[in-house]
Amino acid sequence: MVASCCERPDGSTILCASRRKLGSFQYRHASTSVKILASGFLMLALAGLGVVLLQIYVKTGLTTQGTLAHYRGDEATLQTAMGFGELVEVTHAHAFTMPLLALALGCAFLLTETSERVKRVVVSALLAGVGLELILPWVVRYGSPWSVHLFNLAGILLAGGIFAAVGVPLYEMWISNGGVGTKAL
Repeated sequence: MVASCCERPDGSTILCASRRKLGSFQYRHASTSVKILASGFLMLALAGLGVVLLQIYVKTGLTTQGTLAHYRGDEATLQTAMGFGELVEVTHAHAFTMPLLALALGCAFLLTETSERVKRVVVSALLAGVGLELILPWVVRYGSPWSVHLFNLAGILLAGGIFAAVGVPLYEMWISNGGVGTKAL
């Protein structure tokens, strides 16, 4: 990367990176160490999605009725409704981690050679999925029971965004004229 000096408002200078060079990053030309780090993160994020699906299955059975019982309770099974404090606790943890994961995955995807239009769709899907996942527990618990079906939409948006944000960079790194031994820019 080419660096240059930039002048601050106070007259001092600092070392600045050239935007032109940063914009020309390509996974297929990245060093093997960059590919290993990025691939490791992307694969661990995918594994995290698998754990999330397992947790949802354990808690709800991946059914509408199971999800309703999880949030609203079920007298037949003596399952209590999720309380306000529990919702705050779950939302608190997810409100910090989910946007950070979406940011990291979105940045990984934005570095691909995919068209700007596809980048907008994938990033929007990630962010919309995160937003829905944060608000839907509240809506299902205190709103209309039909809102439970919106979890399907959230899942499609998140899973689609995650698979694209993981799959495309991995493809560009290791399959698309890339692979081990390529030189860094």
